[in-house]
Amino acid sequence: MKTDIIGKYLLFIPVLIFSIGNSFPQQFTIPPELFSRAERTWYEETSLNSDVASFCKTAGSMSKYAHTEVFGKTKEGNDLIMVVLANPEISTPEEAISSGKPVIYIQGNIHAGEVEGKEASLQLIREICFGPKTKLIDNQILIFCPNFNPDGNDKLSATSRPSQDGSPALTGARVNGEGYDLNREGIKLEAIESKAFMKNIIHKWDPDLLIDLHTDNGSWHGYTINYAPAYKTVGHDIITDYVQDKILPEATKSMNERSGIPVWFFGNLTQKTGESPVYSTYSHMPRYIVNYMGLRNRMGILIETFSHEKFEKRVLSNYLFLVSLLEYTNSHAGEINEITRSADSETVRLISEFGGKMEKGVKYKIAEAEKTIQLLMRETEEYQTVDGRTRIKATGKLYIADNIRYFDHFLPVKSAVVPFGYVFPGTLSNVAEKLKEHAIKVSILDIRHPIEAEEYLIESFNRDSRAIYGGHYPVRVEGRFIRKKLTAEKGYYYVDMRQPLAWLIFYMLEPESDDGLLYWNFFDNYLENRGIEKGPVPYPVLKLMKPIDSMLKSL
Repeated sequence: MKTDIIGKYLLFIPVLIFSIGNSFPQQFTIPPELFSRAERTWYEETSLNSDVASFCKTAGSMSKYAHTEVFGKTKEGNDLIMVVLANPEISTPEEAISSGKPVIYIQGNIHAGEVEGKEASLQLIREICFGPKTKLIDNQILIFCPNFNPDGNDKLSATSRPSQDGSPALTGARVNGEGYDLNREGIKLEAIESKAFMKNIIHKWDPDLLIDLHTDNGSWHGYTINYAPAYKTVGHDIITDYVQDKILPEATKSMNERSGIPVWFFGNLTQKTGESPVYSTYSHMPRYIVNYMGLRNRMGILIETFSHEKFEKRVLSNYLFLVSLLEYTNSHAGEINEITRSADSETVRLISEFGGKMEKGVKYKIAEAEKTIQLLMRETEEYQTVDGRTRIKATGKLYIADNIRYFDHFLPVKSAVVPFGYVFPGTLSNVAEKLKEHAIKVSILDIRHPIEAEEYLIESFNRDSRAIYGGHYPVRVEGRFIRKKLTAEKGYYYVDMRQPLAWLIFYMLEPESDDGLLYWNFFDNYLENRGIEKGPVPYPVLKLMKPIDSMLKSL
C-alpha cells in the first residue's frame, strides 16, 4: 500500500539534527509517531486523536525543549494535550514568569472539520524540537494545543466540510462531545474543554498572544490565508493596534518573501448581480476566543485558511504563516511583554482616575472603511455535478478587482458609563461564580454599605424564541439608568473595576451589552421571579459611582 511505502521511506531514514547543542547524536531516526497522518498518507487523511496524542507524548519524551502535559479531559474521556516548548525547557507557569519571556499559545482544531492548523502545528513542533526552527524559542515560550476538540476529531464524515475541495475526504465534527461550538464560549464558558482551557492555560500561563487556527467556508477571494486581530471594542486600543499595525503587516511581508502565497485580512466576499462586491470581516463579539483575548488585555490572532485550496497547500500555508508570525514575536519579545503589561497598568489607572465619568460602547455595528479597496479575486465558473446540481469551481486564474466596499471595523451604537465597580445580591451566586471562572476578583460586603449608584430599570425584556449555542435563548433589554443613593446589603457581591480585567467585567455585566451575561440568560430566573414579563423590573447589578474600599471579604 502507498501509505506503508511512504511510511517506511520517511520514517526510518537517518535525519540530520540542525539544532545546536542537542543532546542527540548527529544522526538519529525520527520515529513514526513524529510524522503526522497527513504526511504519512500524502495528504489523503487527517490525523486521528490517537495520532496527535502519540506525537505530543513522543515529542515530550525525546526533545530537551518539550514538556507535554494533559490539561483536561473531555466528556468522552479523551485527553486535552498541550506541548510547552522553551529553551531551556520549562514545565510550570512559575518557570515561565521567572524567564521573563512572553508566552504564545497556538490552538488548532477547535472546529474538528478544520484540520489544517492541527497538521501544521504538529509539523512545526517537530521542526522546533529537532530541526531548523529551534531558534523560534530563543526569546519566547510556545504552547501548542494541536487538537482542542478531540471528541469531534474522530467523528469522521464526508459531509462535515461540504465547501472544502479535495482531500481529506473525511474530517471531524464541528462541535465537541457535548454538542457545543467551542468558538462561541468566550463569555458563557460552559464546555468542558473551555473550562479546562480557562483554568489551566489562560489563568495559569497567561498567554500574551493567542493564535487560533481555522479554515473558512470558501467565499471566492484570492487569498490562501486570511487573518484578523482581536477586534477593537471596549478593550485597550494598544493591544489591537499592535497586532493590526505591527505583527500582521510584518508577518505578511515575511510570508510573501518566503513563499509568494497571498495572505490578507479575513473577510467574506459577497457578490450580487448589479451591485458592487462587498468584503466584510466577522463579528466583534467576545464569544469568539480571539476577540475575548482583547478584553483581557491580551493579543489574539485568528487565522482562516481558504477551504478550496488543496489540502497539502492549506497545511503548508498554515505552517509558513505560523513561522512568519513566530519569527516576529521571537524578535520582538520584550516589546510584546511591555505592551501587555502596560495595558494592564493603564487599565487600572483609567478606572482609578475616570471611573464614573467615561463611557464605553456596549453594542456595536460593523462599519465601512472610508475608501474602497483592491481585492485579489479568483476567477470561477459553473459546472454540473453527476447528480445534476450546479456548482462553482475556480478556473485557476487570479485577478485584481477594484472599488470593493470593505467593512473592517466596529463602532458603538450604544454606550454606557464605566463605573468604579458593581454590586449585586448574594442570591446571584451563579453570576459571581461565572466571573470567578474568568479569574475576575469578586468580594463580599461584610456589612450594609451606603452607595451612590446607577440602577438600570428594565422597561423592555425580549427573549428570542429560537435557541442558539448550547441551548441559550438570547435576551435583549431596553431601559434607562437612574442615579440614586442606595444601600448595598451585607452579603452582596462586590466587583471592583480597578483590576486588569475591567473591560471584560464591563462587557459581561452591563445590561445592554450585546454579548454579556444578561444576553446569555444568567439573570433570567432572577428577573422572572420578580415579574419581568408583567412590567418594568430593576436590573440587580448596581453600578458604583464611587468605590468601596472597606468592609470587604475576598472570595
